[in-house]
Amino acid sequence: HIGGQRLPADWDSESLMELQGLLTDQDATRHLRWFDQRCEGELDAVAKRSLVAFISRASEVGMVPIYDLLNHHNGKRNAKLSLTEEGVQLLVVGGSISNGEEIYLSYGLKTASTMFRDYGFVDEWPTAWNWATPEGNNFAFLIFPDGVVAANPSADLLKTAWQSNMSLEEYQSLATAHTASLSSRDLEVFINAVDNKHFPTTCKDDEISLNNLLLDQKTGIASTSQVEDKISALRYRIAHKEALASAKLFCNAILTKRMGHEEI
Repeated sequence: HIGGQRLPADWDSESLMELQGLLTDQDATRHLRWFDQRCEGELDAVAKRSLVAFISRASEVGMVPIYDLLNHHNGKRNAKLSLTEEGVQLLVVGGSISNGEEIYLSYGLKTASTMFRDYGFVDEWPTAWNWATPEGNNFAFLIFPDGVVAANPSADLLKTAWQSNMSLEEYQSLATAHTASLSSRDLEVFINAVDNKHFPTTCKDDEISLNNLLLDQKTGIASTSQVEDKISALRYRIAHKEALASAKLFCNAILTKRMGHEEI
């Protein structure tokens, strides 16, 4: 997981700028603005901590003891919450859980920006990335280990990826088959959209900046919350850029293979 000690709602404007527009100030503070509009009382430090805890740990039925301590992983989910007349039950899904094996829940299949905003981390896999072009066109993809990508995932594919309990290989096969089913035109449009997603810095630039901040933190030169927030921002934008590069590479490989078959 790409995680930080604090959610973006706690960051200052300088730290949010490090996200290079991947998460705007308006989006990062949406829950705080909801509190101001809907709730009575001042959002002091205690109330803010409670709000953040509810956002990042609560289920659809609110805060549930023990259940709220379990971690999220859509690819490795092996338990779920069930509501009954007797109360809340934790059910095993996808087979038995071995002694010592971690219990994982699903917070839902959400975009990386939503996961980062509300929980402070990005899914290990599958990771759902999305972005919009200046013209208002929306693009999205799911990425799995080894750079396997489902470009422009359909609603049915997203539902399957979230609700199924498959092996990693089965997920990868599903994603590959989906992307291979896209038309050459759709693949070209997707690749062009990735090419036109511009940032002021490269991944290499970001890695240098990240290493410098980590060194400053380690040596004690800088140890403020702002530095921690900037480190989280850099890790997030690096992950986003690397995912875009992987998506382009995967789609290009499918398109190139298809063109080679057509030439034959």
